[in-house]
Amino acid sequence: MAAKTADGGKLGFLSRWTRLAVEFLGEVKAELVKVAWPTREEAIASTWVILIAVVVVAAWIFLADTISSQTMSFLIRALD
Repeated sequence: MAAKTADGGKLGFLSRWTRLAVEFLGEVKAELVKVAWPTREEAIASTWVILIAVVVVAAWIFLADTISSQTMSFLIRALD
């Protein structure tokens, strides 16, 4: 069933989508008010934790890649 105007006429495509967009954005605003935003200090602390974790994982991958590369090179030379 199509939406209708106050005088009983059907809403146009653009009018309907505009109304839905405005309604959606109003709901988004209402939900964002409920969000528990972190303090500046919490955000900075979380960022440091993430950066340290990224460095540790990158070092682990580098080490694993280097060891596997050296192992493969050794095996290839040993088989020649």
